[in-house]
Amino acid sequence: MGLPCYDSLREGTVATIKSKEQYFEPDPTNKLFPLLSLDVHYEMVLQYCQIHEDVPEDVRSYFNAVVTLYLYGWLYYPFFTLASERSFFAVEMALRKRLPPKKLDKKGRDPRFLGDLLREAKDAGLMRDEGFPSLENRRASAEESNQHGAEILGRDPEPQHEVPYVDVLIRAFPWVRNRFAHPNMQSIMPPGPALDGLILAAEIINQLWAKATGL
Repeated sequence: MGLPCYDSLREGTVATIKSKEQYFEPDPTNKLFPLLSLDVHYEMVLQYCQIHEDVPEDVRSYFNAVVTLYLYGWLYYPFFTLASERSFFAVEMALRKRLPPKKLDKKGRDPRFLGDLLREAKDAGLMRDEGFPSLENRRASAEESNQHGAEILGRDPEPQHEVPYVDVLIRAFPWVRNRFAHPNMQSIMPPGPALDGLILAAEIINQLWAKATGL
């Protein structure tokens, strides 16, 4: 029997409800990533997905539940994607708690969208490029991809204009969040990109309550 890869692009592949008999069995799809053992998953989240103690308890609790959902991807592979999805909502929750609305709409709701909250956090000095420990690796990876693509196409690499990372996030983060919130198809991502999303979310949340902000 082949591995049950949950490929949303392949017709006839359905993520099934896991049977009670197999409940505690690792999802065999994880065998596609032999270097990502359960121990490695734990090492990565404990090193890169910790929320510091100055962050309010409800935000920490929500994010810890998201990280735990990611770890349960070892047992049920689609949980990796659901954890990545929830990491965006954790960031939005943290932003709304850190930046309470100055006014409400006629229905008593906060009128700001996620992009508005990210811009407000940047303007308040709560989100800076220096606050992303993973940024150096992200930029190095992008440069490597650019070089590799140029080699394949047999041309010089495209010049990389270094735009402030926070500005990139303000544009891209809400778009990805909305794709998760309003899906038109099931998406299943590998554990690596899912973990990357959790790391990014942790770095945003940790910055919001940094002691030196003065807010």
